[in-house]
Amino acid sequence: MGEEGGIRHGFSRALYQRAAENKIKVTTKEGVIGFFDGEGRWIEGELYEADPELCIWLAAKRIDASHRLS
Repeated sequence: MGEEGGIRHGFSRALYQRAAENKIKVTTKEGVIGFFDGEGRWIEGELYEADPELCIWLAAKRIDASHRLS
């Protein structure tokens, strides 16, 4: 499930990665990138839609060595 410190979306296969505190990078399988806040609101990039639940999950505070993201 995890990949490069992120998670692949179950349906779209987009890669969701924590880019910074409260900032999520989403990369589609075609390579289109967008950045979203911790609630799934668009910040910048060519991709304008993201799964808010995955953004919330990735933005949650946890230890850096979490087994679910390493």
